Amino acid sequence: MEAEDLSKAEDRPEDPGFQNEGQSPAMKPDFPLEGQCPGPTALWDTLEKKFLEYQQLTHKNPEERHKNLLSLLPLFLKAWEHSVGIICFRSLQRLAEDVSDQLAQEIQQALAGKPAEQARAAVGQLLRWKGDVDQDGYLLLKSVYVLTGTDSETLGRVVGSGLPALLLQCLYLFFAFPVEKDELLECDVQGQRMFVQMLLNICSESQGLEGLLSGSELQSLLIATTCLREHSCYFWKEPTFCVLRAISKAQSPSVIQYLRTADCVRLSVQNLSKLADTLPAPEVSQAVSLILNFVKDSYPISSALLLEFENGEGYPLLLKVLLRYDGLTQGDVEPHLEELLELVMWLTTCGRSELKVFDSVTYPQLEGFKFHQEASGVTVKNLQAFQVLQNVFHRASDSVLCTKVLLAIKTMWAWNPRNFFLLEWTLQPISQFVELVPLKPPPVQVHFFQLLETLVFNLLYVPHEVLAKVQHLIKESPEQPCTLVALQSILRITASDQLFTDIFRDSGLLGLLLAQLRKQAKIMRKSGSKVPSPGVQDPERELTCVMLNTVVALLQGSVRNAVVLKDHGMVPFIKIFLDDESYRGASLSILEQLSVINAEEYMSIIVGALCSSTQGELQLKLDLLKSLLRILETPKGHAAFRVSSGFNGLLSLLSDLEGSLQVPVVPTWGSVSLSQTLELVLHTLCVVSAALHLDPVNGHFFRTNGLFEKLAEDLCLLGCFGAPEEEGAQRLSSSDMKARPFGDLLSCAFSSSCPFPPRLQSCLQILSFLDSMASGTLHLRRDLMEPARAGQEPSVDAQKGDASGRQGKLKQWPDLEERMDEGDVTIMHPGIICIMVRLLPRLYLDDHPQLSEEVQCSMASHLLSLVKSEKNRQVMCEAGMLRTLMTFCRRTLSTGGSALHSLLIRIFEKLGSQAIEPDVLRQFLGLGIHSPQPAAWKSLHSSPGHEDNPGNSGSCADSADKPTDASPCPGGSQDLWTSQDSATALQTTLSLISMTSPRNLQPQRAALTPSFVEFDMSVEGYGCLFIPTLSTVMGSSTEHSISGGTGSGTPRPFPPPGGLTFSCWFLISRQATVMEGHPLRFLTLVRHLARTEQPFICFSVSLCMDDLSLVVSTEEKEFQPLDVMEPEDEAEPSAGRQLQVRCSQLLTCGQWYHLAVVVSKDMKRNCTVTTYLDGQAIGSAKMLYVQALPGTFLSMDPSSFVDVYGYIGTPRIWKQKSSLIWRLGPSYLFEEDISMDALALIIKLGPRYCGNFQAVHLQGEGSDGEATPLIAEERVSFGLHVSSSSITSIMNIRNTYNEVDSRLIAKEMNIASRDNATPVFLLRNCAGHLSGSLRTLGAVAVGHLGVRVFHSSPAASSLDYIGGPAILLGLISLATDDHTMYAAMKVLHSVLTSNAMCDYLMQHICGYQILAFLLRKKTAFLNHRIFQLILSVAGTAELGFRPSAVTNTCVFQHVLCNFELWTNTADNLELALFSHLLEILQSPREGPRNAEVAHQAQLVPKLIFLFNEPSLALSKVSTIIAILGCQLKGHFNIQDLLRVGLFVVYTLKPSSENERQSCLDGAQDPSAPAGSQTSGKAIWLRNQLLEMLFGVISSPQLHLSSE
Repeated sequence: MEAEDLSKAEDRPEDPGFQNEGQSPAMKPDFPLEGQCPGPTALWDTLEKKFLEYQQLTHKNPEERHKNLLSLLPLFLKAWEHSVGIICFRSLQRLAEDVSDQLAQEIQQALAGKPAEQARAAVGQLLRWKGDVDQDGYLLLKSVYVLTGTDSETLGRVVGSGLPALLLQCLYLFFAFPVEKDELLECDVQGQRMFVQMLLNICSESQGLEGLLSGSELQSLLIATTCLREHSCYFWKEPTFCVLRAISKAQSPSVIQYLRTADCVRLSVQNLSKLADTLPAPEVSQAVSLILNFVKDSYPISSALLLEFENGEGYPLLLKVLLRYDGLTQGDVEPHLEELLELVMWLTTCGRSELKVFDSVTYPQLEGFKFHQEASGVTVKNLQAFQVLQNVFHRASDSVLCTKVLLAIKTMWAWNPRNFFLLEWTLQPISQFVELVPLKPPPVQVHFFQLLETLVFNLLYVPHEVLAKVQHLIKESPEQPCTLVALQSILRITASDQLFTDIFRDSGLLGLLLAQLRKQAKIMRKSGSKVPSPGVQDPERELTCVMLNTVVALLQGSVRNAVVLKDHGMVPFIKIFLDDESYRGASLSILEQLSVINAEEYMSIIVGALCSSTQGELQLKLDLLKSLLRILETPKGHAAFRVSSGFNGLLSLLSDLEGSLQVPVVPTWGSVSLSQTLELVLHTLCVVSAALHLDPVNGHFFRTNGLFEKLAEDLCLLGCFGAPEEEGAQRLSSSDMKARPFGDLLSCAFSSSCPFPPRLQSCLQILSFLDSMASGTLHLRRDLMEPARAGQEPSVDAQKGDASGRQGKLKQWPDLEERMDEGDVTIMHPGIICIMVRLLPRLYLDDHPQLSEEVQCSMASHLLSLVKSEKNRQVMCEAGMLRTLMTFCRRTLSTGGSALHSLLIRIFEKLGSQAIEPDVLRQFLGLGIHSPQPAAWKSLHSSPGHEDNPGNSGSCADSADKPTDASPCPGGSQDLWTSQDSATALQTTLSLISMTSPRNLQPQRAALTPSFVEFDMSVEGYGCLFIPTLSTVMGSSTEHSISGGTGSGTPRPFPPPGGLTFSCWFLISRQATVMEGHPLRFLTLVRHLARTEQPFICFSVSLCMDDLSLVVSTEEKEFQPLDVMEPEDEAEPSAGRQLQVRCSQLLTCGQWYHLAVVVSKDMKRNCTVTTYLDGQAIGSAKMLYVQALPGTFLSMDPSSFVDVYGYIGTPRIWKQKSSLIWRLGPSYLFEEDISMDALALIIKLGPRYCGNFQAVHLQGEGSDGEATPLIAEERVSFGLHVSSSSITSIMNIRNTYNEVDSRLIAKEMNIASRDNATPVFLLRNCAGHLSGSLRTLGAVAVGHLGVRVFHSSPAASSLDYIGGPAILLGLISLATDDHTMYAAMKVLHSVLTSNAMCDYLMQHICGYQILAFLLRKKTAFLNHRIFQLILSVAGTAELGFRPSAVTNTCVFQHVLCNFELWTNTADNLELALFSHLLEILQSPREGPRNAEVAHQAQLVPKLIFLFNEPSLALSKVSTIIAILGCQLKGHFNIQDLLRVGLFVVYTLKPSSENERQSCLDGAQDPSAPAGSQTSGKAIWLRNQLLEMLFGVISSPQLHLSSE
């Protein structure tokens, strides 16, 4: 519309919106128009020529000049149009002067002597386009319009004609006197645009503005706009206001003076005041805005107009006009109202001086609030103007009007925060508004409280007085909708800062809300919980929700408020709100806040609500479980959960779900979907997982109370798992099952398009929960469809499935064959893995046998991947996984041929190599063995011979056709051992090989892993064994009751007067880096003098990781945290106080070593410290002995005492995370310096020795010899073994031992001294029962995650308790071919080389003689591989690679030297035996030792007896004679020499025969025995023996025996 164009023109002097006539020269492009003829230049030249002609008509009369001028105007306009507004006319100013004069004359003629209406019509007719007739006026108007848009000089010529005043007079006539016309023509609009633009061009120049002020036309026009009669011209209203705005914006002192002289502002205000009540509000507000714009634009120059406005009652007028909008807006914002409000806001900033305000801030205030007196922005200076807004809000009820007022106030605060204080501390608008807000519409209420929140959020100011009034509002009108809005605002304010919890408690708001909630709870208890109707708003319910949420916000982080709530007795009433789903979330939050002051009460409420909930209240159970999860994240939650029977409550919740996952659905569970049940199961297990997470107390409670087993039973009863396996049940199985990875199956189970049947899908989802629970991550899941950790597992099966498509946030599982522990998954709850093992056979569903077997195999593969590392195997052994396997998977283990069987066997083997209980091993060895029939037993006992059908015990069909005498079992139709039994025996043997093969090779020989305590510094940074009360040094008058320890003797002196020895076995699993600087601390002894603060270290043994140097120190150092201690490289040790030995070349990760530190007491205060590693001295030095008293003390009060205690490992005070992991085996402290022989015997006993060295067989004595003490009883200070340990508690230690030690242990573990729940791992002092002075009770493990204990009981050791070597010999007797024979011998080899007890038992039952007998029966099965195994058992060949000393004399004597056994073997083993004997006797290092053993085994007579064998080849004879020679050289014995000599004499022929006539060629006769007196072979043999004896006698390396 034209009004919009004119309003735009107000901001610029020309309007380019017209086609040509509206464009100024500056806006035209500088290029000619093509195709135009004639061109612009020619037109201008023509115009120039004609204008010169016109100028020469000075002598002509005015009429002719007028006509001549008018004839030029079309050419001028045409040239202007063709030149795109660029005027190239030199006489432009003269033309402008003449044209404007002519137009002024025309207008004056039209106005002269006519009434206003006629004058208006005449002017309109003059300036209108009338077609082809009488265009003079229009041509003049358009020409002047063009000329006013050129330059200031031209504009000055136009102004000089007096035209501006005339144009303003015409505008007044156009506006004030409308012409009645039916419609507006386009020519009228065009004429109006040119007219108005011409005025705007004139206003843009100061000289033009002065021309407008030359008469009274401006006053008349301004007064006319404020009179606003109904007959004013609407068509000219907007143009008029547009021109007046332009005049206002172009203010100058002359304009202000003109307006003051004409009294325009006062008159306009008076006029508007009279018409304000009658005219429409928009028109009045538009007129007022016009006047105020004049005031505003003039204010920077002079405040005179503002004073006129104020003196003319302008503010009442503003109030009256604004209130006219009350009820008229109808939700729409009126633009004139917006403009007027902005002007009123501007008026508030007008003032002569800044308002003064004093600091009246009420404290406390928010952090960051600062009250500034100095202005930092636009400030309010005019309170009268602000009172207009304030009164509008007071008196108006319109939503839009009140909202606009509030937004205006908010804007003022944004100008400068100080404006709030200026207004509030003078006029109190906000305080007054609070009382009015309930009377306002809801949108206004919302905006008001948002304004209130702005104070808090943006200004950081707490308006205490306003908040008090809001609280009064809430109290006085509790049921009004305004209360709801107010409470919602209070809720947001409270949640913004903790300060408000105290403010609203002190103001009484908390008590007020609690009283209202108590009233509502009583109503609910009487009427019952009502289910809200969907889509229907309930204000009362919404108000209750907001009150509850406000109470939640007030309790957040405020213990005092929680106490207030409890003191109000609100807990029973809050419980009522739990039943309503709308209130449940806030009610649970309130109870959760109460748990801060009484966690047990919270847990009792929640667990009670869970147990009392009905079957259909699934959402209630889920909400309660989620609340439990949140509280279990707090420190007090775990203990409160356990004390409140939380575990039993959750398991009963699972029990109540019995049959809920059954398919088809049981009728009782028809209304509950499977996904709902699974979600409940998930959250139940999440809570259990959270309660167990990193909590040793709860973990111990759950384990010792059998809750893992109860959890497994409850899961089995859910209905999705199948029946347990039965012995006789036939199930589909295949050995080539291609199972998908477990992670793939879990991903499918959680996908939206799951291909599995519902029961199997439920099983897999529950297994996913358990898998995450085992790794300690289940409680981090919040969604049923969230993928589980195992879902990220790549294929670890033999098929090597691709898992690249399942990359997730969690780290992928490493490959199964990767042996590094660092990449292994940590098992946090091994009991959950046992539950998965229990569920494994129940995964078989008869409806889907093949899919079930695939799931079983996949899960078994997953379990196998979990136990790939040694640590996880040990953890699972400690949890009893092997017993679980035997109990619940017995049928699968005993039935071969399936993929699942193979996987479970592999799991069993891996675990059995670490620790297996004897009864479990007995069950495993008995798998698949059927009870023999009585007839079979009868046949067995009545069998006269050993020649039987080999098919009875054959393991395969081809061996049944091979005739042999290997089987001791009888034949007949009632076979004791079927082929299946034989195959089972072979599988058992192979499993025993896997379980008994050494996992680590020691430098000396393979040894079994001992029980140990492992310290991992990467988890918590500390972990140690704390040894309380090693000694108590008492004063002369000290009471003995202060001493701890165990025993009945006197206190043990310290330091020991006879020196000391520390002995321990250790293994480094992972070395710390040099940068971490975390040493391996073997022993740290600390002393503390009573009634002093600082304890002191007096003796320490550690391994520095920088250069792997062993450091022994007797220096007194303060025992204090690391950050207080000096760096080790800066603290120089005192002279003679430290020994440092480099041993980097002697230590290797993964091997057990024995360390001994021997401190020999010398004269005075000196001592000799010697360190031994595996019995070899690696360093020694003279040092100062441990001083008598700690620190710098030289004397002790008679009533005082010194407490001595120790640490093995890193105590909590030295907490420092590093990558160090090491293990500690048996450890001892002796109060004497032991000898080298004793040390060698200790090392020989090995790391599995668990005694006190009081009954030790000395070096060289057999097991049947008399045992003697190695260390005197009273000299053994302590001995620590994991095998002598138990889980106890502080109270048990207090009751069993003494209160002193219990307090020391409790302090070290950072628990209460009367704690009865925390499990304490106690290694009892195995010397505690020995006679002598008081000893320490043992050591306790300190550090939950950093300390791990393992009780080693590998299969090779457990065999000793169930028959030992008898079982191994039985396996040999069952051998049916060379493969089974080799397997049986391999087991015997593994056990004998790693378990010394088995050797003793073999000797005890004459097992080696039985072994020789069995080997003779199985001669046909002997081969070179078995022969090498026997050599390895004897120790004479380490797996055939190199000769060595005989270590097992019994095998050497009864097997190797049993030449009848090797005579008829395949592969010519007899010759290999002779060659081996010759090799070990010729060994320069071990030869004499082996010869001595051979002498004891009667090797010489056994070899001589071989000469009588007819089949003895001459090549063998030569070897035997060589063996005899080596034997005599290595161990020259008279008896052996006499035996050889006697045989030489025997070879002499009878006197009747002449040896000279004997032919030696007969020596080659194989039919004659070598020792025959009648053959030439005897002569040859005698000669060989004599030559051998000569060599022996003349040998320089002859070793004489002790005889």
